[in-house]
Amino acid sequence: MAKLCELTRKVGITGTNLEGFNIECGTLRTNSLECRDGDTFICIKGGKVDGHDFICTAVEHGARLIVCERVTSYLEAHPEIPYITVENTRLASAHMWNEQCGRPSERLILVAVTGTNGKTSTTYFLREIFKRAGYVTGVIGTVRCLVGDEAVVLSDSAESHVNSMTTPTPDKLYPMLSHMADAGVEIVFMEASSHSLSQYRLDPLRFTVGIFTGLTQDHLDYHGDMEEYYRAKRRLFSLCGVAVINADDSYALRLASEIVIPSVTCSAQGRAATYSASEAVCDAPDGIAYTFRDKNEYYRLTCPVAGGFTVSNTLAAASCARLFAIKPDIIAEALGECPQIPGRMERVSLPDGCDFEIFIDYAHTPDALENVLHTLLAMKKPDGRLVAVFGCGGDRDKSKRPIMGRIATTLANLTVITGDNSRTENPRSIICDILRGAAEGADCKVVERRDKAISYVIENHRPGDVILLAGKGHEDYEIDALGKHPFSEIEIIRETALRICGG
Repeated sequence: MAKLCELTRKVGITGTNLEGFNIECGTLRTNSLECRDGDTFICIKGGKVDGHDFICTAVEHGARLIVCERVTSYLEAHPEIPYITVENTRLASAHMWNEQCGRPSERLILVAVTGTNGKTSTTYFLREIFKRAGYVTGVIGTVRCLVGDEAVVLSDSAESHVNSMTTPTPDKLYPMLSHMADAGVEIVFMEASSHSLSQYRLDPLRFTVGIFTGLTQDHLDYHGDMEEYYRAKRRLFSLCGVAVINADDSYALRLASEIVIPSVTCSAQGRAATYSASEAVCDAPDGIAYTFRDKNEYYRLTCPVAGGFTVSNTLAAASCARLFAIKPDIIAEALGECPQIPGRMERVSLPDGCDFEIFIDYAHTPDALENVLHTLLAMKKPDGRLVAVFGCGGDRDKSKRPIMGRIATTLANLTVITGDNSRTENPRSIICDILRGAAEGADCKVVERRDKAISYVIENHRPGDVILLAGKGHEDYEIDALGKHPFSEIEIIRETALRICGG
């Protein structure tokens, strides 16, 4: 159990009623209901609730110390309750967890990837390259946390898995980093979300390299506008030693001019850059290939993950690897044998006799949906259709819904609009928002339940169809007003396909 003096070295204390800091802190908590005897309760102000309003509950459950941004009326009425005030409790929480876990990042090399799309794929490509180069690797991100080849969850609660968000909260992140360091991991590849950056979760860390994949519309329900979204992403590069920037993105030049650290650039679209891709083949179902230029040397790279975005993501990973002096032949071998990334252009294995193909992809932004649809259009047979099944998440950016409706109904031959983690919203309201953007005259159908939508497109497929299930990707659950429920798209696909196709 750590002393308060040990945990508060960098939290910016502004006041206290304590005479000394040589007291035990217990477990750090941000949920008042989870407090137990001797714990420290950190008051976090969220979008809907403010932890300062629950100090009474925390104390009733046994909290011994309160960390807050202001002295509340409850604390004034109970001077016997120890407290410290800090400038920012989110920042304090990150620093205190970092100290509680022994500053684990000091024993690790850290690489962070940020951007609207491509974070997961890029971290997986990096993992394959650095594994091939002999490193013991760790991954922290949307799909799962990996320690070497082992998937790890440090929570027993089905509702609070460490990988339930792109970048875990401090109470999950820093114990995970400590576990990785203790397990012998040498380098960790981490997805850095805009939420985590704006909430200071990563501030105690120092990243050797930060990668910027690009910025398109998403999370405006949280950030308000693209300017604030960009600024949140930019914060990463105040924590990094070197930046790798996707030169093809509209924010690339601005980012490069505003950060103070050295940077390299990469381009898959022929722009002037430190590293570039040319002669790309990305419309084949068995993957992509391109020529990687590193200064005046050229190497042919391949990857079995299809899509033009795979060129950009593997290029970013290869560029980062070259900063670590990993040889191009090792990069080529690793990418050429890269396994399927769960929920990222994942081709579902179907029973013998099926005369169509199904891909699952996490695309849940306008840009990602457009990119994956263009990729599949180039793959489909002349007599087949491109069928898109998608919805939009509830309690999230509503402005992107009609945009995604327009994109899907413009590019797909048949669009089936359905549910996707409606959360507290009425699924029909979300579908109506999507339909407002539907192209006039498009072949579009609404099937509210996602399992029924998947069954519908398989049961009514035509030979040669390419079917895309977009939005959920690796997720094995569905969230509605009643909570989180098990939901596997792959199981539904295979059960339906087996019934329709036999085999």
